[in-house]
Amino acid sequence: MKNIRRKLIVILAFGLVLSVSTPAFATETETQDDTTTQVAPSSETSTEVTPASEVTANDNTEEEQKTTKSPLKASANAVVAKTGLSFEIGTTPTTNDFVTINDATNNPTLTFKNGQPATTTAGNYTAVILVTFDDTTSTEITANYIVKAAATPLATLKTKPTFALGSKPTPSQFATPATDVQLSFKSGVPSTKKTGTFKTTIVASKNGVTEELIATFVVADQEAPKVELIKGGGVVINGTVITPSTFVTATDNSGKVTLSFKPGHEPSTSRLGMHKTIILATDPSGNTTEYPTYYVIYSEKPTFKTPVIDVERSTATTIYGTTTPNIGVIIEDLDGNSIGWGSADATGHFIVELDKPLEPGDEFIIYAVTEVEYSEAAHYIYDIEYLEVNEQNQTPTKEKTKFKVASNKTSSLKTAILPKTGDEHSLPLVAFGLILASGAAVVLRKK
Repeated sequence: MKNIRRKLIVILAFGLVLSVSTPAFATETETQDDTTTQVAPSSETSTEVTPASEVTANDNTEEEQKTTKSPLKASANAVVAKTGLSFEIGTTPTTNDFVTINDATNNPTLTFKNGQPATTTAGNYTAVILVTFDDTTSTEITANYIVKAAATPLATLKTKPTFALGSKPTPSQFATPATDVQLSFKSGVPSTKKTGTFKTTIVASKNGVTEELIATFVVADQEAPKVELIKGGGVVINGTVITPSTFVTATDNSGKVTLSFKPGHEPSTSRLGMHKTIILATDPSGNTTEYPTYYVIYSEKPTFKTPVIDVERSTATTIYGTTTPNIGVIIEDLDGNSIGWGSADATGHFIVELDKPLEPGDEFIIYAVTEVEYSEAAHYIYDIEYLEVNEQNQTPTKEKTKFKVASNKTSSLKTAILPKTGDEHSLPLVAFGLILASGAAVVLRKK
């Protein structure tokens, strides 16, 4: 009986174990697709084992769910205002110039709350920066700043200075220095041998501090042509074609000059007399010289009566005679130098006081002239001796006189009394240089 009882206890115990283990096997079979294995504990020892890969996957899933549903909140000092801020007038600061980002975990986004901060006028200002985080929270940061007046430069460049061809510029012609600032060329004096646009570097120095300024400059031909009057060019025969070259010559450093008459001041040849014209001399660079000058249009042939000396009244210092009324009378030596002049009255009589007394053997010419007309010139030799008179095959007679026609000798002489053409402040008292011929020569002698 005891053996039978023991066997029943063992069988009952084994059956109990089977009844407890059967659900565990069913669960394992159903959950294999979830990659999780559960082992039911025995009545004495029972443990649950989970693979490491499953633990990691579950942890990541849980963290993602926490991030999405409950994001981390930004720290209190994630973004703070900077201190001691200052900007120069005209500066355009950004939001990052005003704050320091200590923690960028929540990706702070910065914007100006009230628009771009003012920097156009010096002074103290406040800017408000709006900070927005990924957790949808935001905060406002207030930053104080100062706008300073722009620093004074050591020198200020001038606007494209222009220099004459061949000139020697100085640094101060390129820039204006501040007080006590020294200017110099970085690479020596720039060349001005060629025309064009060039650059040079100016160095500004003060108390050991230097600034370099790149200056642009122009080299141009600024020298105007030089004009010279042609001697005698201001005397023009009526009907002659007149050009600027009739009166002047011109030179220029470029080697090329164009001469023309100034519009509205072209010369006229239709009227006798004195006129004024203006000549323009222009070089290839456009430099121009204006040259005003006087000129005289005169008759092509002598029209006045040749002066006749009154031999009875004339002396070594005073010459008397007759010619065409109301005109000038000029006496010159053979070199063309004036030795006396006068005017004929309404009857044609004239008196000329000589600058110095005539000496025995002195020769001179006398002629009548206005600005536009003239006479032939008479040629005389002064001699205080008596003369035999021999005029047009007449019988010579002896006569105590100082003046008598001796022959029909012709003289071609040019006078030196010319208008000062080109000088509009000097007008001639009488007229100008002419080639004249006398029909007679008077020899003055003392017997």
